[in-house]
Amino acid sequence: MKYMGAPGYIKNKQGQLKERVFYDFKILKEISAPDGILYYIIQDPYDNKHMMESDFYRSYQFKIGDVIPVRIDHINCKGQVFFEPRHPFFKEGEIFDCKYLGQVMQKNKFNEEELYLNVEGPDGIPTLIQTISLHQEKKGFQIDIIPCKIKKISKGKLIMTQYLK
Repeated sequence: MKYMGAPGYIKNKQGQLKERVFYDFKILKEISAPDGILYYIIQDPYDNKHMMESDFYRSYQFKIGDVIPVRIDHINCKGQVFFEPRHPFFKEGEIFDCKYLGQVMQKNKFNEEELYLNVEGPDGIPTLIQTISLHQEKKGFQIDIIPCKIKKISKGKLIMTQYLK
């Protein structure tokens, strides 16, 4: 029996794109797919076309014909490529003084109730960050500003953590 290779590499043209690397992609058009989701059709430097959900990036103000830097976040075992365009205003690792908005109870990734601190991110969007001390978990905790660092940008959203100087 002849080995045909991993079918997942078909979409990634034998691995031309590498994870965690930025490439220049051209936005060719925006379409509405049968699933009701809007997608950009983007073209990589190797002339392959891909679909990238567009609603996450409305605030980036992309236009058809723009060439944008896009990081390859992940390529799964089926060859599906996950993209993250470079944010036009913020970078991972940047530090900001964020306005403290209050405490919030919310379920974590293990479906357990956990206390978070709600801060206004540098983009003006409320963002939840984890507490780092028992003092912050006390009922009625108050502070004006919490230094925060952009840990990651995912689907256009700033993922923040507390920054300790």
